[in-house]
Amino acid sequence: MPNISPLRILHVASFSGNIGDNANHMGFRPWIERLVDRPVVWTQLEIREFYWKERMWDDDFVAQVNAHDLAVIGGGNYFELWVDSSPTGTSIAIDPATFARIKTPIFFNALGVDPGQGASETALARFRAFLDTLLASPNHLVSVRNDGASANLARWVGQAYAEAIDTIPDAGFFVAPALARLLPTPREEGPRPPRFAVNIASDMADIRFGQFDDRDGRSAFAAEFAHALENLAAARPEAEIVMVPHIFRDLEIISEVIGHLGDRLRRTRLSVAPYGSGNRAALGALRIYEQSDAVLAMRFHANICPIGLGRQTIGLNCYPQIANLYSELGQPDRALDISRPGFSAALTSVALDALDAPDRFLASPAAANARVFDLREAFEPKISAWLDRHGLAAGRTTSNPLAR
Repeated sequence: MPNISPLRILHVASFSGNIGDNANHMGFRPWIERLVDRPVVWTQLEIREFYWKERMWDDDFVAQVNAHDLAVIGGGNYFELWVDSSPTGTSIAIDPATFARIKTPIFFNALGVDPGQGASETALARFRAFLDTLLASPNHLVSVRNDGASANLARWVGQAYAEAIDTIPDAGFFVAPALARLLPTPREEGPRPPRFAVNIASDMADIRFGQFDDRDGRSAFAAEFAHALENLAAARPEAEIVMVPHIFRDLEIISEVIGHLGDRLRRTRLSVAPYGSGNRAALGALRIYEQSDAVLAMRFHANICPIGLGRQTIGLNCYPQIANLYSELGQPDRALDISRPGFSAALTSVALDALDAPDRFLASPAAANARVFDLREAFEPKISAWLDRHGLAAGRTTSNPLAR
């Protein structure tokens, strides 16, 4: 591709903290690079630096954005609806006057719209004003992800906003090519026993475990989850169980569950994947999912990445996002409610079905992947035209003189 200058993209998202975000970016960047069909130089801007007060949404941020040809915000859960202190009502806490000084085109990539921690009238009013600004400008392209975000827009923000904003799949569904390229599959020596990969989480305990009996619900949940694993291990005595943490907090609930397991199971048939952050840790977790026969998962990306890798996946539903995800995939029977006591028998049964009788489910991982592929493909003409209008695709020159 001679004499085509590289496209400078500022990517504002989380790159350290939750390995699901890293998997998302691995699935996203090759797509954008294909659409622009030219060399790309990515600059990462860690959004948590704003949360840690190491950066501000100020003129320095504006200057950094304007020094690039394109800015991408997300994917991530950044359209939260409870942030009263934010000028936008969301985690993107930039005031309107400062935002107006940004001249670089911005793609808001597959963002979550999350009322899980509340949706105050103050935040909602500010969010509507922010969306009005974004939707009125040809410089901005806004999309939300396929986890019930559009329905949340309709319910909390307004039907007109839901109709004006495209839903696209989270790019974690598309990690398989990145995994194959970045971490070649090691050769396995001989047959191995069946393997369950399990991801559990304990943040937002009042939401996840609020219907259990003890003080925060977590201990009672951990005891019952351990009981389900014991039953699963008894039903398939040759099977292995691998616990997969995505963030540091996952280690707490994993440890608590292990404490409730029988000594023989936890010493002989259970392991915990290494914890870490960044791309390397994400690749390690993805490889475990790929080499498992069934995945039981609470976290969002612990569901979508295994689905993208073709694994039989069961959503452990104790947060509305997971039920919404499987509903949008047309597979609501793969989301099992574990938010109240008495779930262990159903969990054992559905896990065994995932391993031994996957035809009992409404549809397969392949069907889910076909659906998300079609959803992204349907959006491609719109984003391609938007990129072209701003001179960002191959054969064009950037319309932003500040980026040169």
